[in-house]
Amino acid sequence: MTVQIRMDMGLFGKTKQKDEAVEQIKILLDRFEFTDLLNLCSEVIGRELASTDKKERLERIEVLDFIWENYHKGSVNFSQVKDFAIKRGIVTQAFFD
Repeated sequence: MTVQIRMDMGLFGKTKQKDEAVEQIKILLDRFEFTDLLNLCSEVIGRELASTDKKERLERIEVLDFIWENYHKGSVNFSQVKDFAIKRGIVTQAFFD
């Protein structure tokens, strides 16, 4: 039983860190223009997105869903999104201080 408690505590600690990163990414992605989101997908995640149904173009929410899906898979992390945002001038380093 003691081993189980320690495992749970360890998982809780990781979950708390992940929750903080999720909140930081949400705030950061709000600063992105639509084209910035598409560029993040192609340059950082490595996949260009195209509309999958008969619509002419993607919606912002579809691109955000794709980014979150890849975040949860581990294909992209907070530091990659942060570095991309700074490099592209979306935010400055001071945004994170």
